[in-house]
Amino acid sequence: MFNMNLILPKRYYNENLKISLPVILSLAGQSIVQMADAMMVGRLGAVPLAAVSLSCSIITNVMMIGTGIAMALTPLVGVKFVRNNRRGGSVLFQNSLLLNVVIGLLSCALLVGINPLLGYMNQPAEVLDSLDGYYYWTTFSLVPYMVFLTFKQMLEGMGNTLYSMLITIGCNLLNIFLNVGFIYGYMGFPQLGATGAGVATFIARLAMPLIFLVIIYLKKNYRYYLLIFDWKKMSFHRQWQLLKVGFPIATQMTIELFSLTMITIMMGWFGAETLAANQIVQTMIGFSFMISNGVASASTILVSHDIGRKNILDIRLHTYAGMHIGVAIMICFAFIYGFGGELVASMFSADAKVIIISAKLFIVVAFFEIFDGLQITSLGALRGLAEVKYPMYYAIISYIFIAIPSAYVMAFIFDFGSQGVLLGFMFGLITAAFLFIRCFRKKVYQLDNEMFRKYNS
Repeated sequence: MFNMNLILPKRYYNENLKISLPVILSLAGQSIVQMADAMMVGRLGAVPLAAVSLSCSIITNVMMIGTGIAMALTPLVGVKFVRNNRRGGSVLFQNSLLLNVVIGLLSCALLVGINPLLGYMNQPAEVLDSLDGYYYWTTFSLVPYMVFLTFKQMLEGMGNTLYSMLITIGCNLLNIFLNVGFIYGYMGFPQLGATGAGVATFIARLAMPLIFLVIIYLKKNYRYYLLIFDWKKMSFHRQWQLLKVGFPIATQMTIELFSLTMITIMMGWFGAETLAANQIVQTMIGFSFMISNGVASASTILVSHDIGRKNILDIRLHTYAGMHIGVAIMICFAFIYGFGGELVASMFSADAKVIIISAKLFIVVAFFEIFDGLQITSLGALRGLAEVKYPMYYAIISYIFIAIPSAYVMAFIFDFGSQGVLLGFMFGLITAAFLFIRCFRKKVYQLDNEMFRKYNS
């Protein structure tokens, strides 16, 4: 099922890399900010680092709901773009913008409601006492971030990944600069500790959509999408069209992150040092995942364009090229984590116990990186096909029914400890990779048959 031993023309790799490199830099930039947060907060001690870890795991789950819904815009705009239907693309953009602002506000309300319930998760009391400031500031940053995602997904649907990269990198640098000031009190900023990392994130995310708005207005090719903005074009039907694609994507992403949240909670049962080590490992997993996710985003864009052109062969070859690139990237990270885990951990924390635990966890991560690359790149192609329902079901099977129970059994029944938690998650990733690739092949086979029947009718 994982056999992708094809000799592909170079152009498929080149086209994938041309689109994916800016996305990779953009997504990697976001991960670098999370790494910077962890590194800088980690210098304050294990407890503040654990508080950021727990906050991130909760907030990211809710944020993924909005991110998944926003991602529906890319394949839908992609089809309109290759068919030169600018008005149709603009209508989708306007409805997506309204929908995403509403989702951002609802996400904030949900997270504010969740915060008082964290005390019932059997987490260390000192960690819970330290997380409120970071938690709330990062929560309120979701609304401007959802506006930014609307611009980002629209332009990516048209094959432009450059502007979102430039804005993300610029605002990430701003975030890191503000981190230094607000966390440690340098350069005349108030010293806020871990809360300062949340304040920096809020300011940087507020700047992102404002800069994007200016760029789109100044660029003649994209200004059209703003100038024909009309409230009469807002309709439940169009927003439902976006939700039909976006909600399954959001559900799939949230389920995967929910399993990681459950893993974080299980890690917390081993103590604050293990929870801090888990934050280091999860940060690096997120970094390598984001790079492969950049390749997956390119597959979404290219496959949606191929669908618009009704080119089945290119769908296959663009997807397999993306898988090859994704696997190659993850093999490199597997070597880094497997042989340099202790060195990586020492960049985040000076606590010897945290470093030792992190190094052990990185060994497990090295074994599942390839499967992580396979599952996300095949999933990107499925999103380009607007095939989102079955991946959602497969995510439930992989992460809810396999990853979480396996993590508990491996850690607490077979007594593998914190490494067992990640071993269980690995079983879920392997299952997801198998099912997503199988789903892609089945979907393309169906499209091929449909085209053949139309051609011969």
